[in-house]
Amino acid sequence: MDWQRDFQEHIQLLQQAEEEDLTNSFICHGIVHLFQEAFDLGLMAFREALKRDGQGLAAMGSAKELIAAAYEQYLFVDEDIWLAMLRDRHGSQDAIEAQVGRILGPYQDALAALYDSDAAAPR
Repeated sequence: MDWQRDFQEHIQLLQQAEEEDLTNSFICHGIVHLFQEAFDLGLMAFREALKRDGQGLAAMGSAKELIAAAYEQYLFVDEDIWLAMLRDRHGSQDAIEAQVGRILGPYQDALAALYDSDAAAPR
């Protein structure tokens, strides 16, 4: 599945981003864009995992409903972090540096936990 390969690539790029010049606005905007795409791929992973695990109705909901269903189904999901990610995905009023700090901190950890879980693994 192509989305799984794309998800892996986005996780790896976000991990590499910590080594970049985070004072460079261009780099910071690229990190935000990578996060947005990785988040969307993470939602796709949740949707596919929920369908696979017999939660097809939950997989058809909004992003917020999808996160709530994943929280109920999978132990590794931190609902507060994923809901914060959802808010930032759809536009944050915070300075770019604050956004990048969250992305390279708890958001990256949450995305990596999803990637490392059985939920993102093909069956």
